[in-house]
Amino acid sequence: MPIPLTFHDLDEQQWLETVTESIHRSVPGLPAFPSSHRQEIFVGKSGEAALIEAFAIYTLLKTKATLTRETTVLDFGVGWGRILRLFVKDVDSAHLYGVDVDRSILDEATSLGVAGTLVQVDPMGTLPFPDTFFDVAYGFSVFSHLSSSSARHWLTELMRSVRPGGLLLLTTMTDRFLNLCLACSRKDDRERNRYEQIYAALFHDPASAMECYASGQHVFSSVGGHADVLTPDNYGWAAMPRRFLEDVLGDNVSHIDFIDDPLVCEQGIFLIRKSR
Repeated sequence: MPIPLTFHDLDEQQWLETVTESIHRSVPGLPAFPSSHRQEIFVGKSGEAALIEAFAIYTLLKTKATLTRETTVLDFGVGWGRILRLFVKDVDSAHLYGVDVDRSILDEATSLGVAGTLVQVDPMGTLPFPDTFFDVAYGFSVFSHLSSSSARHWLTELMRSVRPGGLLLLTTMTDRFLNLCLACSRKDDRERNRYEQIYAALFHDPASAMECYASGQHVFSSVGGHADVLTPDNYGWAAMPRRFLEDVLGDNVSHIDFIDDPLVCEQGIFLIRKSR
């Protein structure tokens, strides 16, 4: 789908307003949105709430990486393309890539008109790209669900695919989430709402999970997901501490920033710069 050149000249607020408009009606050059139900299955939100969350990640990446028409960008866990669609303002669609384990959502994203190359990967497979191929890669609300073995595998694979000096952004649950689970587990059954019931049951011993996280261990609760490929052995709820990340990536990293601010994102954000 050709991208109107007028998009490139919009400031960030104008761009957000334009993409927001595409939720409600067709905007030439922009993809459509799936049904609200389909959006929520994959990202827990729909409409403007889902888009605003995506826009925060997009704008954060823009402050940390210089985007040109030739910048190569990977969306790891692209889903229906709610974040990837934002990059068409800055990057030529020939340099946009998205991967996901769910074939059906990739097909839907393509049918909606999401720009870029969209590819299916296996849950413990490899990225079908050469070493050092991407300037920027990100995984929003992916590592917040991966098991320890899966997280190790994909951290290594993503770092392989990012060029020296390139940027990798990942989000994860943090001790704020573990503390929420602990607080819900301590409430009386009759006082918990539906969501608190879920959080209370995620960990057999939430206090122990918090101790493990504080000591640098990856914490995972196995629950499975909405797609057949999201099996309980590799998908659930996960909190990935900085020390775990550093142990896996080692000397491949020159710098790691960590943002744990609910005003920026409900999840913790790692910004990882690959060594040159």
